[in-house]
Amino acid sequence: MAQSYFIRISLFFLIFSIPLTALADFRPVYLKVEINAPKNKFTNSELVQINVTIKNVATRNHFILIPGNQSKGLKLIYFSWYKVDENNFYREVHRDSRMIVMDTNLNGSVNFNQLEPNESTTIPFFFNDTKNAQKHINSNYEIPKLAPGKYKIIAWYFPWDEELAKYVFNKYDWEGQDLDSNKNLELLDLSESGTQSTYFDVEIITQAEAKETNSVNSCGKRCKLCRTIEHENWNKTKRLIRRDSKDINEYNMGNDSNGNWQKAHRNIAYLGDNPDAILASMPSFLSREIIFQNNNGIHYFQLTWQLGKISRIGSRMNTFFYMIRLKKIRIKDSNLRYCKLKYMKGDE
Repeated sequence: MAQSYFIRISLFFLIFSIPLTALADFRPVYLKVEINAPKNKFTNSELVQINVTIKNVATRNHFILIPGNQSKGLKLIYFSWYKVDENNFYREVHRDSRMIVMDTNLNGSVNFNQLEPNESTTIPFFFNDTKNAQKHINSNYEIPKLAPGKYKIIAWYFPWDEELAKYVFNKYDWEGQDLDSNKNLELLDLSESGTQSTYFDVEIITQAEAKETNSVNSCGKRCKLCRTIEHENWNKTKRLIRRDSKDINEYNMGNDSNGNWQKAHRNIAYLGDNPDAILASMPSFLSREIIFQNNNGIHYFQLTWQLGKISRIGSRMNTFFYMIRLKKIRIKDSNLRYCKLKYMKGDE
């Protein structure tokens, strides 16, 4: 009787000790990765946009690595495709090759992006964009040649092949143990296997659906900006953006603007984040990536604004007055609120 009681007590503690042991090795994940797309039904050959959003769910600011303008090495973000059967069993049917196959004459690297708590950044990927595949890492992806049907995809985020990763993340192993005894508490903890997104449902179909205007990104058929993009009148596109962005304060550029160009547009596939910092000296320059789309495909451009302006004549006159000891006379030689789109450069 005593032996039977001892066995039951031992089994009781054994059962409850297993999950507790597993929890002891559990580490919180501070990066939340999600997938979204303008459409989730497409053929194997369509040009498809799939967005990956990375969110900092920690309680302090942290840097992360994003693909930037990678041109060599291994992909920072890649995708897996799964088929789910009637028993809810997930079977991986395709995983992207991580090898970057691009024009080797291009120089590029990953970028740093600082995220505040609960701030996110979105990275667009354009599958089957053969026109840009050799020049832009975001277009160096293909829809796999899978049979028509429903699938689930996930995005893998794996920065550890990058030399810069050690300046951004602390690595820990599958048991939750830190791999560096002198870990930097300022950095974000990340598993040695990276992290991945939640599942996203897609369907591969045999015939492309008729193109419909996305209600979320609908700006009206008479939108002047979208019409210039449709006709690839890039000089006029630049003028419209310049007109709408000339009064933006350099410290909140892109955040509080009433400029029409920053609102949702059917022919703007992506507008990049503002830089994390701007040089205090004048003049300074701010650049943002913008990606247009029309019937001819995807078009990558870089927008660059000049912030602040120095008047050469006024500056020279003030120097002259100072030299002849007329210090009380001063001519306005700078404009801190000056903001003008100077360049819109692309591959066109």
